Amino acid sequence: MDIIKETIDALQHEDRVMLATIISTSGSTPASALSKMLVKDGCTKLVGTVGGGCMEADVAEHAKIIFPQNIAKIVAYRLVEDGIEQGLICGGTLDILIEPITKQYIPLFDTLRKLRDEGEDCVLATLLQQNGEKISKTILSHPDDVDRFPQNDTIVSVDDFIRKTGITNDNIKELVRKVYNRGETERLKTSSGELIIEPMPGKPGLVIFGGGHVSKYVSRTATMAGFGVTVVDDRDMFANPVRFPEAEKTIAVRYEEAFEHIVVKQSTYIVIVTRGHRYDEVVLEQAVKTQARYIGMIGSARKVFTTYRHLVDRGIPVENLLKIYAPVGLDIGAVTAEEIAVSIVSELIKNRRAEQKQPGHKADAMKPLYYKLGKINPSYP
Repeated sequence: MDIIKETIDALQHEDRVMLATIISTSGSTPASALSKMLVKDGCTKLVGTVGGGCMEADVAEHAKIIFPQNIAKIVAYRLVEDGIEQGLICGGTLDILIEPITKQYIPLFDTLRKLRDEGEDCVLATLLQQNGEKISKTILSHPDDVDRFPQNDTIVSVDDFIRKTGITNDNIKELVRKVYNRGETERLKTSSGELIIEPMPGKPGLVIFGGGHVSKYVSRTATMAGFGVTVVDDRDMFANPVRFPEAEKTIAVRYEEAFEHIVVKQSTYIVIVTRGHRYDEVVLEQAVKTQARYIGMIGSARKVFTTYRHLVDRGIPVENLLKIYAPVGLDIGAVTAEEIAVSIVSELIKNRRAEQKQPGHKADAMKPLYYKLGKINPSYP
């Protein structure tokens, strides 16, 4: 569910909608932090989710009450035994920010959507007074990379934010830095209310090399999981919008030239499933020279070893090979193209949700391969 788009669309017809966001959790909860739910059509229609039906009904009721006042409210839930009748017995706690979003915030949400679709992570700061009045809502630049985004009415530096709001707290820069780096919401009590610093992750881009049967199901599954998919094949009949209607882009070009037609960022995922070992090798040699977050290649351990040996012989450092996930996908016993796609996308999700990127190789199972290459540090674990 694209809550940002839903919010923008709703504000084309309504002066004000209510947005609920889980800003903190502890223990087991029915929905994760950062989950969002839009309350629109005069507080009669819910889009998205912040947990179970009974909780969402309660959130909607809170939204309906504060809607006429145009104020925000943070509601705390304890999901313990006293919630058995409502089915809320997860055992955890969570806080939900319920806030009004008016037409004045359309440019802000347009910017959020643009950054997200470009795969750019950003941070959203909401400053509230104790009475629930919203003082400001803006995107904050990374303290260590102010020039990353253009400064405008919706994006400001932390220094400018401090000057405009008058907050005097030496921890703000460090908190913003933590949110960017760790992807978790931070909350800061101020003299007049509370500052909520929320991560807004960019959509990860997935480039699939090869337009065969496995790729069809990887593309569909990855799109449902929130990846922006590009499919590359050297044949028009295997890289086109008809075959991959859910993909954002299809490119028919020789694999030797493919990387001239795509942009690989630190948030980019690459899956190599072409129709032959030779083409896989051509793509992999180019991929390992990029800053891609994830590079996965299909094939047996023997194929992987042969491919690595060829690349090392051509001067590719062994260290560059350590970030490759090969054979690609989690080991779930997959056999069919559909099952293989599930295993691959599962590994993509595992990597995306990890606080720190995991080693690309298959740990102990692949260790002998690197020793066989004869060019790995003996101290490698």
